[in-house]
Amino acid sequence: MAYAEGIEEFVATVDRALPPDFYTYPVERQRALYDGLTEVLPVPVPEGVRHRDATVGHEGRTARIRIYEPAERTGSAVLFYVRGGGFVIGSLHSHHSLVAELAARTGLVTVALDFGTAPEHPFPGPVEDCYAGLCGTLAALPALGLGGLDPTAAVICGESSGANMAVVLSMMTRDRGGPRLRGQAVISPVLDFTRWRQGGEDAPLLSGGEMEFYTGCYCPRPGQAEDPYVSPLLGGAFHDLPPAYVVGCEMDSLRVDAEKYAVLLREHGTPVEYVMEEGMVHAPVRARRVSRPAGEFFARYCAAVAALAAGGAGRDRA
Repeated sequence: MAYAEGIEEFVATVDRALPPDFYTYPVERQRALYDGLTEVLPVPVPEGVRHRDATVGHEGRTARIRIYEPAERTGSAVLFYVRGGGFVIGSLHSHHSLVAELAARTGLVTVALDFGTAPEHPFPGPVEDCYAGLCGTLAALPALGLGGLDPTAAVICGESSGANMAVVLSMMTRDRGGPRLRGQAVISPVLDFTRWRQGGEDAPLLSGGEMEFYTGCYCPRPGQAEDPYVSPLLGGAFHDLPPAYVVGCEMDSLRVDAEKYAVLLREHGTPVEYVMEEGMVHAPVRARRVSRPAGEFFARYCAAVAALAAGGAGRDRA
């Protein structure tokens, strides 16, 4: 395996700003360093994209969201984005330009779901916050000034741990009789946390020690890592899920999770397009302005999200 153009330099840049052992630092320091990547790898918000914060509620739970409206709206679907960061680091700020660019490229209103982070808020807190944000937003579109949008045309998106929650939200909406989702688009999903309880394989920008630490933060109680809403590959039910676009990255230790998920979806009759991005490391969304292939990967992802929102579903490509 070899890095795609610009990815080796991207990895070196991130490692200088966020050393490979950063997960051993105090959590608040980890969060500050991670948010600081927006300055190390700056990406401007696309011109014309407007954003605003709001609060929504569902069944007694309150959730914070950030709404992005593109300069030109091309459809009535709603996109939801769940950020990565191991359930521990990351914020609306850390993924601000990414979600804004998703809105701009698709021409669709996009909502970033916020959530309480571990270890202060372990499972199921973060995913329940996201479920409340998803359901609450779709139930309150007119009150949010989004009355022209279609609550039956939502697509859930995310990367890394955010992709985990996107998958789980797809399952939760089915299991709880919640909103029917039109699609799911996940990048480098982590879908089996039991692999990481005693460390594991190191890969660029994702070490076994980091995964062990975040697993312990999110699943502090015995047996939690086996929960189907934590590790869907272990005991999850894969019937009647929304059409999917699943991205695995060649140099990512989580590539196997993406591959297995795509196979299970297909076996249970869900239309799925699986894409293996060659020469890419774990969830390379931040590399989109410093690596031409990473920029092309993100453009493909946005196009696939727009297709899902329009009711389209693809086929495997690797």
